[in-house]
Amino acid sequence: MASTIGYQVAFAPFIGIAFGVFLDSKLGTFPYLTIVFLIVGIAAGGLNYYRFAKQQQEEDKGRKK
Repeated sequence: MASTIGYQVAFAPFIGIAFGVFLDSKLGTFPYLTIVFLIVGIAAGGLNYYRFAKQQQEEDKGRKK
């Protein structure tokens, strides 16, 4: 799990950009959806990191007892 968290955080914004560009090209709304999905991708990457960090803290607490 620890080895993949970097990829998850790094690729989430790129996936958001790709999805936003695709939708913008189909709907003719460039760059609005690209920006929205970039922000969503950054938030998703941050959320993945937060969940990982919280899980690691809980595991560390369990080992200390």
